[in-house]
Amino acid sequence: MTATFRATAKRQPTCPQCKKRFRTSSKTAKFCNTSCRTAFNNKARHVKRIASATNSPFFYELARQAIRARTVQIYHHFDQQELEALYDVYASCQRMNGYGLRRDHGEAPFELSHIAPVHGKASIGLFRADNLVIAPMALNRSHGAKHYSGGASIPRANLLLRFAVSEHDKLSQVVQRVIQIIGVEVVQAVVQSRKIKPSKRQALYSWLVDHLDPANPNHTEHLKTIETASARILDGIKRQLEGKEPVGDFRAWLDYHNDTSVLLSEWERIGKEYRQELLPALERIQFLFANTNPRFSYNFHFDAVDLRLVFDMLHGRPAHTVTSIIDAQYAKALASPIKYQPTQALVSVVEKPLRASLSVTESFLEGLDDCLSFDALDALYVGSVSVDRELIPAPF
Repeated sequence: MTATFRATAKRQPTCPQCKKRFRTSSKTAKFCNTSCRTAFNNKARHVKRIASATNSPFFYELARQAIRARTVQIYHHFDQQELEALYDVYASCQRMNGYGLRRDHGEAPFELSHIAPVHGKASIGLFRADNLVIAPMALNRSHGAKHYSGGASIPRANLLLRFAVSEHDKLSQVVQRVIQIIGVEVVQAVVQSRKIKPSKRQALYSWLVDHLDPANPNHTEHLKTIETASARILDGIKRQLEGKEPVGDFRAWLDYHNDTSVLLSEWERIGKEYRQELLPALERIQFLFANTNPRFSYNFHFDAVDLRLVFDMLHGRPAHTVTSIIDAQYAKALASPIKYQPTQALVSVVEKPLRASLSVTESFLEGLDDCLSFDALDALYVGSVSVDRELIPAPF
């Protein structure tokens, strides 16, 4: 008996990439070759990343700052490193604010304060990491348009009309202009490296629209509120529908930040990245904490006058602006030896105040007597506040 074979049926689909028809025996093949498949998938990923940027709170904040400055030129010549640094500062500020819950609990939020002011007399301050300080709202608002030194700005004489923005421009349109001036490739790279996603509120709203049933009496009230509700309220409705417990107070879930801890964090960030001359003064605080018992660091805080001096230093005042603050803290530690238990090393160096002539690279700790035994931390007091890529996202 002669064996017979049935010819395999051929399909002639159109390749989505090159738009040409091709013959294939596969029932699932969509592309004519590997190159077309790779190119199509890469393009899809790029489109998704730009969509993520377009609808993300971060890029909407960039647009708001451009409207405030009346120009998108504040983002001219941004590279990937600068945009990543800006995102890290923005995200740190969001985290310190409990992702919006500080305001919900009636507490004044922390704000991104400009070093070189947005509306300077002869220049426009840039919305860039080296021109921003995360600071208490009251200090930022009272600071106004003062400029001591440093920061980053563009002379008004160099502003170009084609980059101008009106206060009446739609935010979504300004977002597109911001993406265009920064560059699509840079934006795509940062969206990927920093895992930037669309607004949490929009995602929650879309989920509730799909899952709330108008015919269900228990869902009727929810349908009336979701249009204007905040992300936290929407998340609470979603968790209720899923049978989960509501999220508790943000202090129980997040590290709680106060004015002192925030300014100390910014002191370290700015010192490490842009102004190394600020670090010796911070090392003096480190040394103080390391050579007293935990009760001292636990009770450590700046009063209103101290906060203003630290704020001014971070906005361009010289490092010796805070000398009197630190000397007062040393005196406080030594005035209560039973309570704070200062070490002999601390007692011995208390007469060594920070000098105004201290060089950029000279360390306070390096200036101690080599034969003097003292305790010191391995790192500065405040850990880096750059956003950890492995952090669990906020549950609201």
